[in-house]
Amino acid sequence: MRVRVRRSFKFAPGARARANTKRASVFLGGKGYIALVLLALVLAACSGGKASPSSTGTPPASSPGPAGTSSTEAPSGTNQAWACVTTSPTGTCPRGSDYTSGSTNSNGYNSYVANNCWGDPNCQQTLSANSFGDWRVTANEPAGNGSVRTAPEAQQQFNNWCPGSKTWSNFTQNGCGSNEGNTPISALSQLTSTYAESTPHNSKTIAQWAWDNWLDNDSGYPDEVMVWVDNNGRCNSGSFGTQVHAPVSIAGQEWTPHRYPNSSEFIWSLDGPGGAGTCAQQASGTVDLLALLKWMQANGFAAPGATLSLVDGVFEICSTGGAPETFRVSSYSVTAKAS
Repeated sequence: MRVRVRRSFKFAPGARARANTKRASVFLGGKGYIALVLLALVLAACSGGKASPSSTGTPPASSPGPAGTSSTEAPSGTNQAWACVTTSPTGTCPRGSDYTSGSTNSNGYNSYVANNCWGDPNCQQTLSANSFGDWRVTANEPAGNGSVRTAPEAQQQFNNWCPGSKTWSNFTQNGCGSNEGNTPISALSQLTSTYAESTPHNSKTIAQWAWDNWLDNDSGYPDEVMVWVDNNGRCNSGSFGTQVHAPVSIAGQEWTPHRYPNSSEFIWSLDGPGGAGTCAQQASGTVDLLALLKWMQANGFAAPGATLSLVDGVFEICSTGGAPETFRVSSYSVTAKAS
Protein backbone atom coordinates (compact mmCIF):
# COMPACT_ATOMS: atom_id res chain seq x y z
CA MET A 1 0.00 0.00 0.00
CA ARG A 2 1.22 3.46 -0.83
CA VAL A 3 0.19 6.96 0.09
CA ARG A 4 -1.50 8.84 -2.71
CA VAL A 5 0.60 11.82 -3.75
CA ARG A 6 -1.39 14.10 -5.95
CA ARG A 7 0.10 16.89 -8.00
CA SER A 8 -2.13 19.61 -9.24
CA PHE A 9 -1.19 21.65 -12.29
CA LYS A 10 -4.66 23.03 -12.92
CA PHE A 11 -4.69 26.46 -14.50
CA ALA A 12 -7.31 29.17 -14.42
CA PRO A 13 -9.62 29.34 -17.47
CA GLY A 14 -7.69 30.52 -20.48
CA ALA A 15 -4.28 30.05 -18.85
CA ARG A 16 -3.36 27.08 -21.02
CA ALA A 17 -4.49 28.95 -24.12
CA ARG A 18 -2.28 31.88 -23.12
CA ALA A 19 0.62 29.54 -22.48
CA ASN A 20 0.20 27.94 -25.90
CA THR A 21 -0.03 31.36 -27.54
CA LYS A 22 3.15 32.42 -25.82
CA ARG A 23 4.98 29.36 -27.09
CA ALA A 24 3.61 29.91 -30.59
CA SER A 25 4.76 33.53 -30.63
CA VAL A 26 8.44 32.60 -31.04
CA PHE A 27 9.14 33.35 -34.70
CA LEU A 28 12.23 33.57 -36.86
CA GLY A 29 14.03 36.82 -36.19
CA GLY A 30 11.97 37.63 -33.07
CA LYS A 31 13.37 38.27 -29.61
CA GLY A 32 11.97 34.98 -28.36
CA TYR A 33 13.78 33.10 -31.13
CA ILE A 34 17.08 34.83 -30.35
CA ALA A 35 16.66 33.98 -26.67
CA LEU A 36 16.04 30.35 -27.49
CA VAL A 37 19.12 30.21 -29.72
CA LEU A 38 21.27 31.68 -26.93
CA LEU A 39 19.76 29.23 -24.44
CA ALA A 40 20.45 26.31 -26.77
CA LEU A 41 24.10 27.39 -27.11
CA VAL A 42 24.46 27.56 -23.35
CA LEU A 43 22.91 24.12 -22.86
CA ALA A 44 25.09 22.65 -25.60
CA ALA A 45 28.18 24.02 -23.90
CA CYS A 46 27.08 22.55 -20.55
CA SER A 47 26.42 19.10 -22.03
CA GLY A 48 29.59 18.83 -24.08
CA GLY A 49 27.82 19.57 -27.33
CA LYS A 50 25.36 16.66 -27.11
CA ALA A 51 21.89 17.35 -28.44
CA SER A 52 18.92 16.59 -26.23
CA PRO A 53 16.23 14.38 -27.80
CA SER A 54 12.77 15.80 -28.31
CA SER A 55 10.18 15.13 -25.60
CA THR A 56 6.74 13.53 -26.00
CA GLY A 57 5.12 11.73 -22.98
CA THR A 58 4.31 10.08 -10.76
CA PRO A 59 4.46 12.78 -6.72
CA PRO A 60 4.29 17.11 -4.44
CA ALA A 61 1.11 19.15 -4.46
CA SER A 62 2.70 22.01 -6.37
CA SER A 63 4.76 22.39 -9.51
CA PRO A 64 7.99 20.40 -9.10
CA GLY A 65 11.26 22.27 -8.77
CA PRO A 66 14.51 21.64 -10.59
CA ALA A 67 16.47 20.36 -7.58
CA GLY A 68 18.69 17.41 -8.44
CA THR A 69 17.81 17.57 -12.14
CA SER A 70 20.10 17.68 -15.15
CA SER A 71 20.16 16.60 -18.79
CA THR A 72 23.60 15.16 -19.37
CA GLU A 73 23.31 11.38 -18.88
CA ALA A 74 23.25 9.48 -22.17
CA PRO A 75 20.57 6.84 -22.83
CA SER A 76 22.01 3.37 -23.35
CA GLY A 77 22.94 2.71 -26.97
CA THR A 78 22.68 6.35 -28.10
CA ASN A 79 24.86 9.41 -28.27
CA GLN A 80 22.12 11.70 -27.03
CA ALA A 81 21.49 12.89 -23.50
CA TRP A 82 18.34 12.08 -21.61
CA ALA A 83 15.98 15.05 -21.73
CA CYS A 84 15.56 14.94 -17.95
CA VAL A 85 17.60 13.33 -15.18
CA THR A 86 16.84 13.66 -11.46
CA THR A 87 18.32 12.12 -8.33
CA SER A 88 16.00 13.98 -5.97
CA PRO A 89 13.79 11.54 -3.99
CA THR A 90 10.81 13.70 -5.01
CA GLY A 91 12.16 14.68 -8.43
CA THR A 92 9.89 14.76 -11.47
CA CYS A 93 10.08 15.04 -15.24
CA PRO A 94 9.31 16.88 -17.50
CA ARG A 95 11.52 19.80 -16.72
CA GLY A 96 9.68 22.50 -18.62
CA SER A 97 8.19 20.59 -21.56
CA ASP A 98 4.70 19.10 -21.76
CA TYR A 99 4.20 15.31 -21.73
CA THR A 100 1.03 15.40 -23.81
CA SER A 101 1.80 12.43 -26.06
CA GLY A 102 0.96 9.01 -24.69
CA SER A 103 -2.17 9.87 -22.74
CA THR A 104 -5.58 10.76 -24.12
CA ASN A 105 -6.69 13.21 -21.47
CA SER A 106 -3.38 14.97 -20.83
CA ASN A 107 -3.79 18.72 -20.71
CA GLY A 108 -0.05 19.35 -20.63
CA TYR A 109 0.03 19.92 -16.88
CA ASN A 110 -1.24 16.63 -15.44
CA SER A 111 1.16 14.07 -16.96
CA TYR A 112 4.68 13.43 -15.69
CA VAL A 113 7.20 10.86 -14.53
CA ALA A 114 8.38 10.83 -10.91
CA ASN A 115 11.22 9.27 -8.90
CA ASN A 116 8.80 8.83 -5.95
CA CYS A 117 11.00 7.49 -3.14
CA TRP A 118 8.01 7.63 -0.81
CA GLY A 119 9.20 4.78 1.46
CA ASP A 120 12.90 5.66 1.33
CA PRO A 121 13.37 9.44 1.66
CA ASN A 122 17.15 9.02 1.34
CA CYS A 123 16.97 6.75 -1.69
CA GLN A 124 19.91 6.17 -3.99
CA GLN A 125 17.85 6.34 -7.15
CA THR A 126 18.22 8.09 -10.49
CA LEU A 127 15.33 8.76 -12.85
CA SER A 128 16.14 9.43 -16.50
CA ALA A 129 13.34 10.31 -18.93
CA ASN A 130 12.76 11.42 -22.48
CA SER A 131 8.98 11.21 -22.41
CA PHE A 132 5.91 9.69 -20.75
CA GLY A 133 6.70 6.41 -22.52
CA ASP A 134 10.50 6.41 -22.54
CA TRP A 135 12.22 6.39 -19.17
CA ARG A 136 14.24 4.33 -16.74
CA VAL A 137 15.21 4.30 -13.08
CA THR A 138 18.34 2.94 -11.46
CA ALA A 139 17.63 1.94 -7.87
CA ASN A 140 19.64 0.55 -4.96
CA GLU A 141 17.62 -1.00 -2.14
CA PRO A 142 18.67 -3.38 0.67
CA ALA A 143 18.90 -7.12 0.11
CA GLY A 144 15.92 -9.11 1.35
CA ASN A 145 13.64 -6.14 2.02
CA GLY A 146 10.00 -7.10 1.39
CA SER A 147 8.16 -3.77 1.71
CA VAL A 148 7.85 -1.16 -1.01
CA ARG A 149 10.63 1.39 -0.75
CA THR A 150 10.26 3.36 -3.97
CA ALA A 151 7.62 3.61 -6.67
CA PRO A 152 8.94 5.41 -9.77
CA GLU A 153 5.95 6.05 -11.97
CA ALA A 154 4.38 7.62 -15.02
CA GLN A 155 1.38 9.39 -13.55
CA GLN A 156 -1.69 10.61 -15.38
CA GLN A 157 -4.22 12.62 -13.44
CA PHE A 158 -7.87 12.21 -14.36
CA ASN A 159 -9.03 15.35 -12.53
CA ASN A 160 -9.82 17.43 -15.62
CA TRP A 161 -13.29 15.99 -16.36
CA CYS A 162 -15.96 18.50 -17.42
CA PRO A 163 -19.38 17.23 -16.25
CA GLY A 164 -21.32 19.57 -18.52
CA SER A 165 -19.44 18.56 -21.65
CA LYS A 166 -19.00 14.94 -20.56
CA THR A 167 -15.38 14.94 -21.67
CA TRP A 168 -12.00 16.23 -20.50
CA SER A 169 -11.03 19.89 -20.52
CA ASN A 170 -8.36 19.39 -23.19
CA PHE A 171 -11.18 18.43 -25.59
CA THR A 172 -13.17 21.61 -24.98
CA GLN A 173 -12.33 24.96 -26.52
CA ASN A 174 -12.23 26.99 -23.31
CA GLY A 175 -11.92 24.24 -20.70
CA CYS A 176 -14.43 24.06 -17.87
CA GLY A 177 -12.69 26.14 -15.21
CA SER A 178 -13.59 25.46 -11.60
CA ASN A 179 -16.07 22.76 -12.64
CA GLU A 180 -13.26 20.32 -13.41
CA GLY A 181 -13.35 17.15 -11.37
CA ASN A 182 -12.40 13.49 -11.27
CA THR A 183 -13.63 11.17 -14.00
CA PRO A 184 -16.67 8.95 -13.25
CA ILE A 185 -15.95 5.31 -14.10
CA SER A 186 -19.52 5.11 -15.43
CA ALA A 187 -18.67 7.86 -17.95
CA LEU A 188 -15.93 5.81 -19.63
CA SER A 189 -16.25 3.53 -22.63
CA GLN A 190 -12.53 2.73 -22.72
CA LEU A 191 -9.59 2.84 -20.33
CA THR A 192 -6.67 0.77 -21.55
CA SER A 193 -2.92 0.96 -21.20
CA THR A 194 -0.30 -0.39 -23.59
CA TYR A 195 3.22 -0.89 -22.29
CA ALA A 196 6.66 -2.43 -22.72
CA GLU A 197 9.00 -2.58 -19.72
CA SER A 198 11.83 -4.58 -18.23
CA THR A 199 11.91 -5.61 -14.58
CA PRO A 200 15.06 -7.46 -13.47
CA HIS A 201 14.24 -11.16 -13.03
CA ASN A 202 16.67 -12.77 -10.61
CA SER A 203 16.74 -14.27 -7.12
CA LYS A 204 17.64 -10.98 -5.40
CA THR A 205 15.16 -8.54 -6.95
CA ILE A 206 11.83 -8.03 -5.16
CA ALA A 207 9.66 -5.76 -7.29
CA GLN A 208 6.83 -5.63 -9.81
CA TRP A 209 5.49 -3.52 -12.66
CA ALA A 210 1.88 -2.53 -12.19
CA TRP A 211 -0.82 0.12 -12.45
CA ASP A 212 -1.98 2.04 -9.41
CA ASN A 213 -5.51 3.40 -9.93
CA TRP A 214 -6.86 5.81 -7.33
CA LEU A 215 -10.59 6.17 -6.75
CA ASP A 216 -12.68 8.85 -5.04
CA ASN A 217 -16.38 9.04 -4.15
CA ASP A 218 -15.85 5.44 -3.03
CA SER A 219 -16.49 5.52 0.73
CA GLY A 220 -16.57 2.08 2.30
CA TYR A 221 -14.74 0.47 -0.62
CA PRO A 222 -11.07 0.21 -1.63
CA ASP A 223 -9.76 3.50 -3.01
CA GLU A 224 -6.49 2.09 -4.35
CA VAL A 225 -6.75 -0.52 -7.12
CA MET A 226 -3.49 -2.08 -8.22
CA VAL A 227 -2.99 -4.23 -11.32
CA TRP A 228 0.15 -6.42 -11.22
CA VAL A 229 1.45 -7.96 -14.45
CA ASP A 230 5.23 -8.50 -14.08
CA ASN A 231 6.07 -9.91 -10.66
CA ASN A 232 9.48 -10.88 -9.35
CA GLY A 233 9.72 -12.07 -5.76
CA ARG A 234 6.30 -10.73 -4.62
CA CYS A 235 4.03 -13.65 -5.52
CA ASN A 236 2.73 -14.36 -2.01
CA SER A 237 -0.14 -13.39 0.28
CA GLY A 238 2.17 -11.17 2.32
CA SER A 239 2.58 -9.00 -0.77
CA PHE A 240 -0.89 -8.95 -2.28
CA GLY A 241 -3.21 -9.97 0.56
CA THR A 242 -6.06 -12.47 0.69
CA GLN A 243 -7.79 -13.84 -2.40
CA VAL A 244 -11.37 -12.49 -2.34
CA HIS A 245 -12.90 -14.17 -5.40
CA ALA A 246 -12.26 -16.96 -7.87
CA PRO A 247 -10.05 -16.01 -10.83
CA VAL A 248 -11.76 -13.79 -13.40
CA SER A 249 -11.30 -14.01 -17.17
CA ILE A 250 -10.92 -10.58 -18.77
CA ALA A 251 -9.70 -9.94 -22.33
CA GLY A 252 -8.61 -13.56 -22.65
CA GLN A 253 -6.45 -13.55 -19.50
CA GLU A 254 -6.97 -14.89 -15.99
CA TRP A 255 -6.80 -12.43 -13.08
CA THR A 256 -7.04 -13.19 -9.37
CA PRO A 257 -8.43 -10.44 -7.10
CA HIS A 258 -6.91 -9.87 -3.65
CA ARG A 259 -7.35 -7.49 -0.77
CA TYR A 260 -5.48 -6.83 2.43
CA PRO A 261 -7.87 -7.43 5.34
CA ASN A 262 -9.47 -4.19 6.56
CA SER A 263 -7.42 -2.12 4.12
CA SER A 264 -8.29 0.29 1.33
CA GLU A 265 -6.12 -1.52 -1.22
CA PHE A 266 -7.42 -3.98 -3.83
CA ILE A 267 -4.88 -5.88 -5.95
CA TRP A 268 -5.46 -7.64 -9.26
CA SER A 269 -2.72 -10.16 -10.03
CA LEU A 270 -2.33 -11.48 -13.56
CA ASP A 271 -2.08 -15.25 -13.19
CA GLY A 272 0.99 -17.13 -14.35
CA PRO A 273 1.00 -20.43 -16.28
CA GLY A 274 0.00 -22.32 -13.11
CA GLY A 275 -3.20 -20.33 -12.58
CA ALA A 276 -4.27 -18.73 -9.30
CA GLY A 277 -1.41 -18.60 -6.83
CA THR A 278 1.16 -18.12 -9.56
CA CYS A 279 2.08 -14.73 -10.98
CA ALA A 280 2.74 -13.62 -14.53
CA GLN A 281 5.94 -12.00 -15.72
CA GLN A 282 4.38 -10.22 -18.69
CA ALA A 283 6.74 -7.49 -19.86
CA SER A 284 4.55 -6.03 -22.60
CA GLY A 285 0.96 -5.92 -23.78
CA THR A 286 -2.32 -4.06 -23.39
CA VAL A 287 -4.39 -4.16 -20.20
CA ASP A 288 -8.11 -3.32 -20.02
CA LEU A 289 -8.18 -1.29 -16.80
CA LEU A 290 -11.82 -0.28 -17.29
CA ALA A 291 -12.99 -3.90 -17.44
CA LEU A 292 -11.28 -4.60 -14.11
CA LEU A 293 -12.84 -1.51 -12.48
CA LYS A 294 -16.31 -2.25 -13.84
CA TRP A 295 -16.08 -5.85 -12.60
CA MET A 296 -15.38 -4.43 -9.13
CA GLN A 297 -18.46 -2.22 -9.32
CA ALA A 298 -20.65 -5.07 -10.52
CA ASN A 299 -19.41 -7.40 -7.77
CA GLY A 300 -19.54 -5.10 -4.76
CA PHE A 301 -15.88 -4.08 -4.54
CA ALA A 302 -16.31 -0.48 -5.74
CA ALA A 303 -19.08 2.08 -5.39
CA PRO A 304 -21.45 2.58 -8.35
CA GLY A 305 -20.58 6.30 -8.38
CA ALA A 306 -16.82 5.91 -7.94
CA THR A 307 -14.60 8.37 -9.79
CA LEU A 308 -11.06 7.99 -11.08
CA SER A 309 -8.48 10.54 -10.00
CA LEU A 310 -5.12 9.00 -10.98
CA VAL A 311 -3.68 6.24 -13.14
CA ASP A 312 -0.02 5.43 -12.46
CA GLY A 313 2.17 3.03 -14.42
CA VAL A 314 4.61 2.09 -11.69
CA PHE A 315 7.54 -0.05 -10.59
CA GLU A 316 7.11 -0.95 -6.92
CA ILE A 317 10.64 -1.68 -5.75
CA CYS A 318 11.36 -3.46 -2.46
CA SER A 319 14.85 -4.82 -2.98
CA THR A 320 17.59 -4.78 -5.60
CA GLY A 321 19.78 -7.15 -3.62
CA GLY A 322 21.80 -4.29 -2.17
CA ALA A 323 23.27 -3.33 -5.55
CA PRO A 324 22.14 -0.92 -8.32
CA GLU A 325 19.61 -2.29 -10.80
CA THR A 326 17.89 -0.63 -13.74
CA PHE A 327 14.14 -0.76 -14.42
CA ARG A 328 13.17 0.39 -17.90
CA VAL A 329 10.01 1.56 -19.69
CA SER A 330 10.45 1.66 -23.46
CA SER A 331 6.80 2.22 -24.40
CA TYR A 332 3.80 3.39 -22.40
CA SER A 333 0.42 4.96 -23.13
CA VAL A 334 -2.97 5.40 -21.49
CA THR A 335 -6.06 5.57 -23.73
CA ALA A 336 -9.36 6.80 -22.34
CA LYS A 337 -12.63 7.42 -24.15
CA ALA A 338 -15.85 8.90 -22.84
CA SER A 339 -19.12 7.05 -23.33
